[in-house]
Amino acid sequence: MEKVLSFTNEQKSLIWSRFVQPTNGTQEEANHFIEVCETFGLNPLLGDIVFQRYESKNGPVTSFITTRDGLLRVATTQDGYVGPPVANVVREGDKFEFIPSEGSVRHEFGQKRGQILGAYAVMHHKRFRPVAVFVDFQEYFQANSGELNNRYGNKNVWDKMPSAMIQKIAEVFVLRRQFPLGGLYTREEMSLEEDDNGNVGNIDEPMKSSPAPKKQNESQTDQQAAETTAQQSKDQNVEGIFILQSFEKGVSPQNVQFAKLNVMDKESKEVSLVLVKANQEMIESLSQVPMGEELSMVIKKESGFNFLVEFTSTQKNEKPAQSESVMHSGQKDTVQQPVQQPVLQEKETASEPLDAFIMEKYEQGTTPAGISFAKMYVKNVASGTQTMVFAQGEEAVQQTKHLSVGEKFKMQTRTENGFTFFEKLGDADKGVA
Repeated sequence: MEKVLSFTNEQKSLIWSRFVQPTNGTQEEANHFIEVCETFGLNPLLGDIVFQRYESKNGPVTSFITTRDGLLRVATTQDGYVGPPVANVVREGDKFEFIPSEGSVRHEFGQKRGQILGAYAVMHHKRFRPVAVFVDFQEYFQANSGELNNRYGNKNVWDKMPSAMIQKIAEVFVLRRQFPLGGLYTREEMSLEEDDNGNVGNIDEPMKSSPAPKKQNESQTDQQAAETTAQQSKDQNVEGIFILQSFEKGVSPQNVQFAKLNVMDKESKEVSLVLVKANQEMIESLSQVPMGEELSMVIKKESGFNFLVEFTSTQKNEKPAQSESVMHSGQKDTVQQPVQQPVLQEKETASEPLDAFIMEKYEQGTTPAGISFAKMYVKNVASGTQTMVFAQGEEAVQQTKHLSVGEKFKMQTRTENGFTFFEKLGDADKGVA
C-alpha cells in the first residue's frame, strides 16, 4: 500500500518528543506509529490520530487512536468513495426498518420520541452494494459512560451527548466495513475519554497509588489488552461460511490481476471486503459463482486487509480452490497443490406452494459474470408479508418482466441460503411481454 504522506525528519522528531516519549514509548513503537500515519494519511500534529501506551497486568499495551473525522478522511482517498455515511439515532416511538442484506434502512421519527435504542449508518460505494449497520446504545453507553465507569462518578461526553456519540460509533463501523481502513480504532470503540487537559486515557486507568482497583476496571483493561494484541497480529486466518454478495475483477497499475468481493458471514451477518491477488484460476472460478451462493472460505487477515486463501462451494464437497500466494512480511509463499475449480450445482431445497402475491417493485440487472437477474419486491396476499424474490437467469427474467406494479399474480418460490428465488408462475400468469 503506497504512502499517502511523508513526514520530514523535523516532524518525526516532533512526533517523538510530543506524543511517544511522554508515554514511555520505544523507538520501535514510534517507527510503527509513523508508518501507520504515513500509510493512511493521518497527521498526529493536526489531531487526526493519537499514540497511546499504558500499563496493564499483562504488560504495556500500545494502540493508535483516531477520530471519526480521521477515518472519514482516509475513506475519501479510497477508490469507490461517493460520499459520507448517512446516519441517525433511533429512539423509542420511531418507525424503523433495517434490512442489512440489502444495505437499506427506512426510518421515520415518531411524534413522541423516547429513550435511545441505537443508531444506524448506511455507506454507499461506486461499484459495490451499500452496507448498513446498526449499533445498540446500551452496549456502548455502559462501556463508555464516565458516571458508570469512573471511580469518582465523573460524567463525560457520553453522559452529556449520548445521541451524538452512538451515531459516531455507527458511522465508524460502516466506514470500516465498506472500505479497508486497517487497524484504525476510535476512542469511542476503545472505551477511552479525554481528561481536562485533552489527554487521552482509559476511563478508569488504575493509579499507581491505588492498591486495589475495581474488578470491573481490571476486566476492561484486560479486554482492551486482548483486543489490541489481536489487532496487532499480522497473520490471522478466519474460516467460515460466507454468502457472496458482489464480485469485481480488474488489473492493477503494475499489471497484476486482482478481484474484489463483498461477502456476508452467514453466522454474524457482517459484510466484509475480501481481495484475491495474482491468481487467475481462482478469480475465473469465482466469476462463475452466482450471487447469493454459500461458500466455505479461509480468509487471511493481514495489515488491515482480508485476502482469500481458499474457497469451495458448500453445494458439493469439492477440494477447495487455493490462493496461489499469500503476502506476508514481503515474502511470497507458493501453494503447491493445484487449484481446483469447484463444480457448482443448485442446492436442493423444498419449493414453496403456489401463493398469491402483489407486485410492489421490479428491478432488472446483470451480475459481473454476465448473468441476468431481477429483484421482485412483493407482498404475500394471505399473510401480508413483504419479501424480495430473485428471478435468476434469462428464462426467469423473461417469465416475470411483464408483471406490473400493483398486479396480483400467483408464484412458486424456493428459499436457499437465506434468499428467496423465483421458481415459476401460476398457469394463468405465464405470459411474456
